[in-house]
Amino acid sequence: MMRGFIRGAIAAVCLLTSGATAARAQGIGFQAGAGLDPSQVYVGTHADVPLAANFFLRPSIEGATGGGVSEALIDVSFVYSYSLGTLSPWSIYQGTGPVIVIERVDDQLHPHGGFSGVFGVAHTNGFFFEFKLSGGGGPNLRMGVGYTLRHRTP
Repeated sequence: MMRGFIRGAIAAVCLLTSGATAARAQGIGFQAGAGLDPSQVYVGTHADVPLAANFFLRPSIEGATGGGVSEALIDVSFVYSYSLGTLSPWSIYQGTGPVIVIERVDDQLHPHGGFSGVFGVAHTNGFFFEFKLSGGGGPNLRMGVGYTLRHRTP
């Protein structure tokens, strides 16, 4: 049953991102950082899909390892971003959404579901720094940096 749910979630993310229209905020990015409780390092990728002004869908897939545990995290966050000023290249974003965590401990898989929250600061050049908080398994707090490649319309 869980396998079917995961396949359905991945299919939904693919469907949502494939129908997105080209926009200046659309992009794909990469992130890495450290998790606390359990102590881990993680890497991942994400897509930014605009839904409305300053509001976008951000599905991501991350892999974490450390503390004798390996995990795959799939989350779909709905994120709102706002600028720090008209002349500032920096913006703050925050969001929430569902997360699926597939945990491997002693060659046993343990899937979990829950919700996650994200809070970050981003520069217009694509660099960002963020905190992610997850419930339902996986690293409870993750801190990371990343870069988003933006699609530029000609």
